[in-house]
Amino acid sequence: MEITVITASYNCQGTIEETIKSVLAQTCGKWKLIVFDDGSSDLSAQIIRKYAQQDERIKLLSHPNGRNLGLQETLKKAISCAKTDYVAFLECDDIWHKDYLKEKVNYIRNNPDAEIIYNKVKCFGDKNRVKKLTLFNKVTELYIKILNPFSSKYNLTFPLFSFNPIPTFSCVMLKTALAEEYGFDSPYPPQADYWLWAKLSFKHKFHFINKELTLWNLTQNSYTMRSLGNTAGEKRLRKAIKDLYIKNNPASYLFKAGLSKLLSFAFNLISFIFKPAAKLILGIKKQA
Repeated sequence: MEITVITASYNCQGTIEETIKSVLAQTCGKWKLIVFDDGSSDLSAQIIRKYAQQDERIKLLSHPNGRNLGLQETLKKAISCAKTDYVAFLECDDIWHKDYLKEKVNYIRNNPDAEIIYNKVKCFGDKNRVKKLTLFNKVTELYIKILNPFSSKYNLTFPLFSFNPIPTFSCVMLKTALAEEYGFDSPYPPQADYWLWAKLSFKHKFHFINKELTLWNLTQNSYTMRSLGNTAGEKRLRKAIKDLYIKNNPASYLFKAGLSKLLSFAFNLISFIFKPAAKLILGIKKQA
């Protein structure tokens, strides 16, 4: 089975080489890598071109006249060039474990109904962000497992209403036809993945591989870090997701919205009660 790897590239000269090398190191040899450059102004294209000239499986593409058209348009163009049944996303600052494609292909062979497969990730980069996101990912995995205790095939409609449980684009492989059908039209482009998963969740299951097959870059210059803090953009996305749920299942939306608020209140209450107690205990221990 051949897989098309999709990488959207923009001003990533410091990371793209390691990203490409992680694809070249894959133990599953049947792949094609499409690196679509979105008008980079640094040396990204030159680095990618060097690897494309050395290996015919790697293709460098760009918009007409080297224009910058944004992440979503870049992903659309890249996917339209894919000729395989599945595409796998790899962001230009992330890295794959050498067995990433092998594990995904084997999973599909054993689970032919799998249309969307994601995996556990390992964070690296900014220490504070790594600590926070590692904890968040562990809590999320536990939460999803409680909702789906006896299967690796998850219905993520409920959690996606409140947050994105899939850490990064770089841990996802899905059927090319789904990517083309549902497309990339997020009201907040930096979270194009969240919007896509929300749309898919009403009709499709998400399969999970409990192995750290993706290294997620959380450095200050990573795309994820640069997109943080856009409150207006995130509000647009939240409203669009709310409207999506109301449209697809109004009754379910009311239940989820109410329960989500209840869980949020319970979490805040627990934090309010236990944080001061924890600080007091730690203070006493330090004095001792």
